[in-house]
Amino acid sequence: MPHVKSLTPLRAMAAALVIAASGPAHAQLGATVVIAATGIASSSNLADAAASVLHQATNNAVRWQESADANQIRVRQYVSSSGQVYAVSWDGPAMPDVAVLLGTWFDRYRQEASAALPNASGLHSSRVSSSDLMVETAVRLRDFSGRAWLPNALPAGVTAADIE
Repeated sequence: MPHVKSLTPLRAMAAALVIAASGPAHAQLGATVVIAATGIASSSNLADAAASVLHQATNNAVRWQESADANQIRVRQYVSSSGQVYAVSWDGPAMPDVAVLLGTWFDRYRQEASAALPNASGLHSSRVSSSDLMVETAVRLRDFSGRAWLPNALPAGVTAADIE
């Protein structure tokens, strides 16, 4: 079970509900997953992922699955009560396979990120912003982080600030 830091308000309000998943599972952005008593079952897995953990905030609005792979890349997938993955986030010493995390949204992300390159503010961060897809990435001294979400799919009571 990965170690969970208590540095942010969202993590500080996390309830005692921490359920070990039956195995590694990362659903793609926009996919629907089945939430069982043992965790989130998905047909789309990242290779080398360790056992994942399902967390739920005390307000029940935010629920996420967190796991880390052999390279210490931590991935979170945020799941609505209906089982839709409305957001994913990552951080670690390397970049995860973003194509796997974004699934069917990856080609759109790649096109919009390429189009934004001439106007980019720097080499170390990027942002794709549209009405139906948001992706932010950052790199700083072997610390890769990012998050992607579907604005129209955010559950009631959840904002982009909740996606860490």
